[in-house]
Amino acid sequence: MSLFDFFRRPPTPAKYAQLLIKQLAIHQPGESVRYDEAGFRLLVGANGGHVINLHNLYSEYCAASKADRVLQLERTVASMQPSGIPASFAEARAHLMPALRGRGMMEYLRLMEPSREPGTPSGFLVLPFSRDAALMLVYDGDDAMQSFGADQLKQWGVSLDEALAAAMDNLRDATVDRFTQVAPGVHAGDWGDAYDSSRLLLPDLAHRIAGANPLAMIPNRGTLLLASGNDVEGVRAMVALAQRIADEDTRPVSALLYRFVDGRPVEHLPEDAQVREALARLDRQYRHGDYAAQKETMDELHEKDGSDIFVATYKVMRIEESGEEYSLASWTKGVDTLLPRTDRVALFVPDDGEEQKELLVLPWDALYAACGHLMQPLPHAFPERYRVTAFPDLAPLRPLALNLG
Repeated sequence: MSLFDFFRRPPTPAKYAQLLIKQLAIHQPGESVRYDEAGFRLLVGANGGHVINLHNLYSEYCAASKADRVLQLERTVASMQPSGIPASFAEARAHLMPALRGRGMMEYLRLMEPSREPGTPSGFLVLPFSRDAALMLVYDGDDAMQSFGADQLKQWGVSLDEALAAAMDNLRDATVDRFTQVAPGVHAGDWGDAYDSSRLLLPDLAHRIAGANPLAMIPNRGTLLLASGNDVEGVRAMVALAQRIADEDTRPVSALLYRFVDGRPVEHLPEDAQVREALARLDRQYRHGDYAAQKETMDELHEKDGSDIFVATYKVMRIEESGEEYSLASWTKGVDTLLPRTDRVALFVPDDGEEQKELLVLPWDALYAACGHLMQPLPHAFPERYRVTAFPDLAPLRPLALNLG
């Protein structure tokens, strides 16, 4: 099949991976590249130490027009070529940048790291930022953006604070006020350089654009939205726009609304009930994507190591009559389970000949207050997961159960 025949229709995931391998062989002759079908990733190098996850790349490729797929493939292959991080901090300093990323994506990458023991922190240099976002330092080379770990800082002989300060200086130098009004009272950054969301770290910028009480959102990597906290309709429009972006984009960062306190972005929950519900719905959507991607990977890891653990599904349910939305997971008696945190949990006792089938649905807070001693949190996991091996006595829980009609 010729290259042009290939671009006439979206390829299967396996064919897309093979095309990338062929292109990499042209650009990086002699480099070992293996396709891990189960993880949908490429393992580059003799020991597979350079991992290229293909899920987002494949989604973007399929979404591109036929005319743009060749260019998308060329950009992808170029980004896979190691640019080589300089050995000295003096050489690297001008290329360091801060990058805000979704914590769910960071957890996914941690799970995919070769030889990484379950329950251990990631080898990436990841700094806490907010409830659902993390801050990374990256080296922005001519052809690729590369993350690195604490070992790189040790090699350079600098502290984390020194490296972060250099990255922030570079971000400020690369930033001029460049915004577009995308709705009444809503402004969107228009840099298009992969660091739009990172400019949330520049509070002076937000104040210049949105006044004394700015609110901000970073629904994906390429978006910074600003509105005045004094403009209720503007904030509503900003949250609605963030939802539309989330519906279309494959690289989410944060579902939160941020305000600035002492020069730092912090989560903000306004009094407006409409905005609060819209933010909760966006949060469920982001968590659904994170849980689903991780479930697939964890199922494969458990199958490989022979672990008989069920990774419960995070479901989003909607009551048609009222429009009420909530998340739901199932905890079944006799099943070793990894349970996501959801608005509600369905406790299920199957009919095994000894016990009668029973189903109770409880709000999370009520369940955790009564059964938290049976729920062991998974270390370093985001979103939250709990290992449950023993099943609770349902007798004291029945009065707490929701009446589902």
